[in-house]
Amino acid sequence: MKIIVFGANGGLGQWVWKMAIDGGHEVVAFVRTPSKLDRADPRFSSLQVVSGDVMDAEAVRAASAGCEAAINCTSPAGGTSAPDMARSIVPNAAQAGVQAFYMVGGIGALWAPGTDRTILIQDWDDEVAMKQYGLSPTIPREMVRRMTKGHLESMAFLESTGLPHAFVCPGAMEEGPATDTRVVTLDELGGKSAIRVSFGNIAHVIVEDLGRGELLGHRVCVSAT
Repeated sequence: MKIIVFGANGGLGQWVWKMAIDGGHEVVAFVRTPSKLDRADPRFSSLQVVSGDVMDAEAVRAASAGCEAAINCTSPAGGTSAPDMARSIVPNAAQAGVQAFYMVGGIGALWAPGTDRTILIQDWDDEVAMKQYGLSPTIPREMVRRMTKGHLESMAFLESTGLPHAFVCPGAMEEGPATDTRVVTLDELGGKSAIRVSFGNIAHVIVEDLGRGELLGHRVCVSAT
C-alpha cells in the first residue's frame, strides 16, 4: 500500500515509517521538521518526505494524493487541540483518496471493562479502580481528564464522518521494540498492564493491520500479558 504518516518524526512516527517500509509499503512522511527524521537509517532513502503543517488543508490534500491509508502520530502542540487536528487531517486526506485512518489517542478513551465508562474520567477517584488499572495517584488528574476529553471528541468526530478508522489508545509510550508478549484488545482496557507500552508494539499493531482492516471501527488497546 501507499500510506501517509503524519508526525513521522516523533517517537512513535519513526517506528511506524520504518516498520511500514520493512513491510513493503510505500511511505510518505508528513512532518513539520524534516531534520528530526532518522536520516542515518538505511530505510530513509525509500521515504518520501513532505514538510508541512497538519492544519494546512491544501498541504494535507496534496501530500495524501495517491495514498490508501493514513496514520496520525502527531501530538497537539502550540495550542492546537487533538480534535482540531483530526478535523483537518481526516476530511482533507479523504478528499485526496485516503480510504482508512489510524488515529492515535490515549488510554483514557478506552472503556472500563464491562462498563460504558472511560477509566480515567469517571473511575479516577475510585481507589479500587485506580489500583485495578495500575493508575498512580501522583499523575495530574485534571490534565489527563482534559487530554481524554480531547481524544473522545476526536473519536466522536471520526465516527460522524462514517470513514473507516481505528482509534489506537496507548498508555504512556516509551522507547522500545515490538515484543511477542503484547496483547491487543478492542474497545476496552485489556491485559495486565496497558499503562506503559513501547513505541515498537504500537507501531507493529498499526502496520500489521494495513490491508487487513481488522482494527477498523474499534478503539484499540495494546498491553502486556
